[in-house]
Amino acid sequence: MMTIKKYDVGIIGSGPAGLAAAQDLKKAGKSVVVIEKYLWGGTCPNYGCDPKKLLLAAVEAKESVTFLADKGVKGHNAIDWSALMAHKTQFTSKVSESTLASLATNEIDHVFGQAQFVNHNTVKIGATDTTIKATDWVIAVGQRPAKLTIPGADLAIDSEAFLSLATMPKAIAIIGGGYIAFEFAAIAAGAGAEVHLIVHNQRPLKQFNEELVKRLVNALEKRGVIIHYNMQVSAISQDNHDFVVHSNQNSGIKVGKVISAVGRLSNADTLALNHAGVMYEHSGVRVNQYLRTTNPHIYAVGDVANSGVAKLTPVGAYEGRYVAKVIVNAQQSPINYPAIPVVVYGTPKLAQVGVTLEQAENQPNLTSHSLDMTNWFSYYRMGEPVVHAKIILDDAGVIVGATVIGTHADELINYLTSAINQKANYQDVTNHIYAYPTIASDLPYFF
Repeated sequence: MMTIKKYDVGIIGSGPAGLAAAQDLKKAGKSVVVIEKYLWGGTCPNYGCDPKKLLLAAVEAKESVTFLADKGVKGHNAIDWSALMAHKTQFTSKVSESTLASLATNEIDHVFGQAQFVNHNTVKIGATDTTIKATDWVIAVGQRPAKLTIPGADLAIDSEAFLSLATMPKAIAIIGGGYIAFEFAAIAAGAGAEVHLIVHNQRPLKQFNEELVKRLVNALEKRGVIIHYNMQVSAISQDNHDFVVHSNQNSGIKVGKVISAVGRLSNADTLALNHAGVMYEHSGVRVNQYLRTTNPHIYAVGDVANSGVAKLTPVGAYEGRYVAKVIVNAQQSPINYPAIPVVVYGTPKLAQVGVTLEQAENQPNLTSHSLDMTNWFSYYRMGEPVVHAKIILDDAGVIVGATVIGTHADELINYLTSAINQKANYQDVTNHIYAYPTIASDLPYFF
C-alpha cells in the first residue's frame, strides 16, 4: 500500500548544505524532512575534508619535527598508518549517528533511501512504497568522483577508498593535477610512500598563481614526490599484487595502488529531475540568482548547484541558510557571496582569496606586491622553509586579493578574507590589538 507523507519542505541530501537549510527552516516553523541515500552527514565529515585533515594532522606534526631537526628537536619521526587510520575511523564512525541525533533533537524527520521525482513536487523513495510530497524542495546531493575512461579503470581507487586504506603501499600513483591529487600526494609522501603524481598537462592547479604553485611543487619534490607532466594515461593493468600505469611516456609505472583524482561529477542525474521540470548539466543543477532551479519551488545548494562559485563545504552551508530565508520569505535579494577562500591542504598549504594576480593585471587601479615571510618571527621560530604571499590592494589601500603558501596558510587566509570582507585598510587593521607573536599580529605588514 502506497504511503504518502506531506511536508512544507523536503531536503534531499544530509551534508552541510542540506542540514543548514533543514535546521533554519525548522526554526522558522516549517515541517521538514531530510532524505539521505548513503551516509548521514554527507561527503565532508564521512569521506571528504574532515578525514583528510585528520590524516594530514599527523603529516603536519611530522613536518614540524623535521623543520626543527637541527634546531633542538631530536628523536624518531615516522607515521604509524594503522594507528592514524584508527584515529580517523574513531571520528568518522560516529558521524552518521551524531547527524541522526541532531535531526531528532531538532525534530526534523528523516528518511533513508534514493529519492527520485515522480512529478513537480513529489518524490518516491527507492523500491519502497513511500512517496513524499512537499511544497518546496531543496536539492543538496553533492558530487561523486569522476571515473577514468581507460582500460583497467576499475583497478584504480577513488578518494573515499584512499581515505580508508588499511595500509599505505610502498608506492602509489595518483592520477590528477587538482586539489585532491596534491593533498593525497602530501599525505602519502608524509606516510612514507613513494608517490607518482601524474598530471596530464604542464600546469597543475591552474586556479592559483603559477609562481606559488611552483613553490608547492618544489616542496613536494623535496619530500620525494615524483611528478610526471604531460602524461596521458592509456591503461591500468594488474601484475600479481601490484598495478601498472601505462602511458604515452614509458613502459609503465608499477605501484601498490592507483588513485583516481580526475575531478568530480554532479549527482543531479540520480534524481529523475526531468519529471520535475528541473534542468541540469554535468556541472550541476541550473539555478538562478536565488538558487531556484527551472522549477520555481525546487532549489539547489552546495556542490550539486551550478552556481558559479567554488564548491566548498562552507559555501554549501551558506547557500543552505540563504535558501531557507528565501523559502520563508525572509530574503528577497539575490544571493550575495562574500569573499571565498580556497585552500590546497598540502605540505605546505596553498591558499587564495579575492582578486587574483592574473585578474589584477588588467585593472590599473590595483597594485600587487610579494612578501617572503620565511624570516618573519611567526614562521622563523618554527623553522618553516617556504612562506610567501602575494597581496593585491586597490587605490584606497584596501586588500582585495591574496595568495599565500606556508604551513599555516589556511589560518592566514582567513584573516585576509576578513580584511577583504570588511574593506579594511592599514588604519583599520592597526586600530586592533592582536596577541603577539601570532599570525594575526603580522596583519599590518601586508599593507
